[in-house]
Amino acid sequence: MAGPSFEEWISHLGLQQINDPQFDKPIYRKTSFGELELSAEIEKKISTSLRNARDRRKIPRSKLAPMLGLSDQVYNRYENAVSRLTVGRLLHICEVLDISPVEILYPVAPHLWGEELGEAEARKSIIDKLELFDGPTLTAIFDFLLHVQTKPNGTGSEDHDRAAQAAPSFSVAVGSANGSDLHGGK
Repeated sequence: MAGPSFEEWISHLGLQQINDPQFDKPIYRKTSFGELELSAEIEKKISTSLRNARDRRKIPRSKLAPMLGLSDQVYNRYENAVSRLTVGRLLHICEVLDISPVEILYPVAPHLWGEELGEAEARKSIIDKLELFDGPTLTAIFDFLLHVQTKPNGTGSEDHDRAAQAAPSFSVAVGSANGSDLHGGK
């Protein structure tokens, strides 16, 4: 048995065919909340996102470029969508700017964080909040999440019971890690 056909995979993955001038053959993409974007548009958004991240940290391009082993002119090509970033270069930029790749990628492709804009924004807000927690708090949150039922599995309420059992230790750990109560946060 050969498995699903190419067309079945396209349908299953929710992809749509797009004829992008930067590619010789049709490619398949997910819509960004109803809109298909061409590669050139995506590159412009990545450039803007990159520039915004650098600006938020108030690091001049002339100082950032040598930290990356680049001349100012070469780095400028990334921020002006003349040159494409490699994944390795993106990771290096994130290291130097001390940011998560999410800060660069979310503005470019929020649809990767949720099926609807509200879901994507909520997930991004949760990620932003998680980045503020210290190690013990993250461990407590993770331990709690291990016990939360995420999809119905037909086994009854035992998963909910485990979450209820974990909740007291979760609130104690988070409260002590934050130096505040559970709802007050930092």
